[in-house]
Amino acid sequence: MRSRKTCRIGCLPTLLLSACLIAAGCADNGKGGSPGGTAGSPVETGGTPATTSSAGGDTGGSPATTATTATGGNPVASGGTPGTGGSLGTGGSPATGGTSGGGSSNDAGAGRDASPTGGTSAPGGNRDAGPPRDASSPGGAAGGTSAAGTTGTGGTAAGGSTAAPGKVFSQCRFHFGTTRASGALVAQLDFFTPGWMLGAFNQKSVCTNTNPGGSLAGLVPVDMTYIAANYVKSKYQLCDCNVAGCAGGNLCQYGSQYITQEWTNILDQYTSNSTGFAGCLGGRPIIFAMEPDWYQYIGGSQTQKWTAAQAGTNMTALVNALKSSLPNAVFSMDISPWIANNGATWYPNFDMTLFTFINTSGGGTDANNVKIRANNSMTWAGVHQVTGKPILADTGYGAAGSATGEDAIWNDPVNINARMLDGVISISQYGPSATWGDTIASIRGQLNTPPNCY
Repeated sequence: MRSRKTCRIGCLPTLLLSACLIAAGCADNGKGGSPGGTAGSPVETGGTPATTSSAGGDTGGSPATTATTATGGNPVASGGTPGTGGSLGTGGSPATGGTSGGGSSNDAGAGRDASPTGGTSAPGGNRDAGPPRDASSPGGAAGGTSAAGTTGTGGTAAGGSTAAPGKVFSQCRFHFGTTRASGALVAQLDFFTPGWMLGAFNQKSVCTNTNPGGSLAGLVPVDMTYIAANYVKSKYQLCDCNVAGCAGGNLCQYGSQYITQEWTNILDQYTSNSTGFAGCLGGRPIIFAMEPDWYQYIGGSQTQKWTAAQAGTNMTALVNALKSSLPNAVFSMDISPWIANNGATWYPNFDMTLFTFINTSGGGTDANNVKIRANNSMTWAGVHQVTGKPILADTGYGAAGSATGEDAIWNDPVNINARMLDGVISISQYGPSATWGDTIASIRGQLNTPPNCY
């Protein structure tokens, strides 16, 4: 759909708040390559593809057991099997209030722009996603309903409650994070962003590092999920939306069609991560920033585009698959700054009770502007008001997912305090200087306390 980066996963993208590069396909909507993911993550508009790197982490995790849905059902959260017949969501999407929060346009990693046009990417390595698992597929005959996992009018999906205020971060303050940290910097941080989640569970290192005595003990992982897009980009040789040259075309043409076809396998891998993290995280908090650029799958260039309601229904299924073994997991929805009206016609299609946060992911953001990016109309306060959610902001990445260095504008207490009034509660810097920890320590006393604590 919208192109916010030049080379995403596949053609090579970059992590939202992470530094890991992701794999498969070429780049799409302005979100650049995620640091650390396999095959590089997407690059923002004007960017170039990230070089490949492994997603890191140990392998592990097994799929959760499957559930079945009523005939004609929409996708079931927590790994259900689809109802017979029908096309994605036809008549079977959840009633008002029952959809789940969804993503925004390909905002993954390196320098994602907010505009659909964008740069080029070098060919990136494709990455096979793991073995298929039983799970629900988006579909069902007209009028079908899904089993536990979708919601009725005003209801929330199974396990859909979010963490209570103050239960995610141990301190009530503005939060700082980065992709990698060591030494004295760790003491100044509240979270870190590991490599993108690209397939079956392989991030045991996240658990190891946050164990008591680990190098990142006490920090909350903010993990970007990019399984759906990565799976179809790898299997069907797709580029991201604003990149040409991939044998299979791009996500803005075939993304929704192939994700629908591969839904069972995609949910299988989501459930694998739920099982894997549940086995090693020990109940510690984890935030999943869900699939960036979900908005692209309702675009008019899609061969089998979803409706916005279907996009919401499918996102509910992904969230519930992760919650199947991690009932206390916390979720964040991606922000697409180039969506009109602050997303007022987009976000209502999702069950926002499933989400604690919303997040930027990959492109530069403006700390000293009421707009998220000067060349887009979306404002910090506007999207905060539409969603009712606090914002996890990032400073973005450079071409090919490279670190752009510390963005000093986000070190100015005047800017940070102004953005807190707009709903921003954190900033992630990619590639900060060695003295960033000293900078944080020097400005903390000048920062206000956020209106709410999470």
